[in-house]
Amino acid sequence: MKTSLAPSTRRKHLSALDRLYDSVQRQRGSDCLDRLIAEADADALEDCLVGFLAQLRNEAAVTNVDKTSTWTSAVSFVSDMLRFSGNSGARASKMEARLLRIDTLYRQLAPNAGTPAPPVRALPPLVVEDLYEIFRPDSPRNPFKTEALRWRNLLIFMLLLRLGLRRSEAALLHTNSFKEDFDPEAGKSVHWLDIEETEDIDPRYEQPGLKTDPSRRQLPLSQEIVDLALHYIRNYRGRANYPYLLISQKAKPLALRSFGKMFEIATDALSDRAKDSLSKQGLESVSCHDLRHYLPCRTMSGSFFINSK
Repeated sequence: MKTSLAPSTRRKHLSALDRLYDSVQRQRGSDCLDRLIAEADADALEDCLVGFLAQLRNEAAVTNVDKTSTWTSAVSFVSDMLRFSGNSGARASKMEARLLRIDTLYRQLAPNAGTPAPPVRALPPLVVEDLYEIFRPDSPRNPFKTEALRWRNLLIFMLLLRLGLRRSEAALLHTNSFKEDFDPEAGKSVHWLDIEETEDIDPRYEQPGLKTDPSRRQLPLSQEIVDLALHYIRNYRGRANYPYLLISQKAKPLALRSFGKMFEIATDALSDRAKDSLSKQGLESVSCHDLRHYLPCRTMSGSFFINSK
């Protein structure tokens, strides 16, 4: 199970299950978790999970490390195994209800009261406004050397900011990831973007991938994003032996590290006022991930296509 998870996430999930099995063995004196699940022994499973929960909460209090993901993996594993083991009827329903109750209880009690709130990562509006100016291809403040780089980097900026894509998701996009169909009810064409992994050859040393299975999704597109993508593909992407949308100057799929480098350069180009605003937010630079926390409050339709014909 969980084969669709990214390798790092799958390792964490399997590690959590190892800990659950060890906990049950210590509590019951034998390696009996599989048997308890097969028998749908609700009372025994609840006792084991409550014991595991207590163990995790004690560890969280000592180490000040959130154990939510470990607990979530344990509960989902037991629930999934009960469903797939063929149990049905009143016993399985009773167990599902108990698991739901335990999970709900954990969500209410698990967070460490003494843990400080994480810093707000959202980019200040002043910084975002400055980035719009920096990434505009005809801006005198644009730090990227060639016109092709300027249009490609603008597309990356807009995909990350407007759609909330991770850099790995943007790196996975193909030129045919942009879809279109006619909506008879609306009486117009609608556009969307497919976020998915493919089996195409990827020469990158650090290959991009989806973080979780729900990351595979479809996102509606504004006409502005559609026009920008088409403009880049038709005029600046060039010919490449790979289907990926974002291409390096050497006609290879864009490396993940290049995304970070791009925003390092953009950060250096920020105005002093924008850098001060960034610093007050507790941020030293703009990263790809920071753009995911910003909710754009306006559009700039048309402004990027000045003199682009």
